[in-house]
Amino acid sequence: MKKPATIFDHLANITNKKTAWSTLTEQDRKSFSPYLINRWLSMHPDLIEIVDMFQQYTIGPLSKKHVYQLYHDILPKQRMFAKYIKGKKVNKYNPELVKFLAEHLRCSKTEAEEFVGILLLNESGRNRLVEILKKYGHTDKEIKKLLK
Repeated sequence: MKKPATIFDHLANITNKKTAWSTLTEQDRKSFSPYLINRWLSMHPDLIEIVDMFQQYTIGPLSKKHVYQLYHDILPKQRMFAKYIKGKKVNKYNPELVKFLAEHLRCSKTEAEEFVGILLLNESGRNRLVEILKKYGHTDKEIKKLLK
């Protein structure tokens, strides 16, 4: 039994392969998700405005078949690559380091996290951060753990 098409198969079908809806299997038709197609297409800089313009129609009023045909007819026949845009990582830096720096600088944790990011951009900033940590009696081993 053949597996249903993935999001990447559907993207290829509406862009570079230009596969008609009528040739898709029942499983492939069921696995087609207008929401996911919109999401992936919107990560391509040249398509953001098109996807935004059609989103009000593709999520809800139009059937899957019509959404597929819309993008199939409108998008150019070419391979497309769009880098997936990830959300921000919640704890980018060691929470203990951020808390320590917030107390040292008497600022919010958000500001301290931004400051850690700035300091870690180059070697002199990293050295400055190490100096601050040593000033408060942290050992080299503790500093290494905090800066991971």
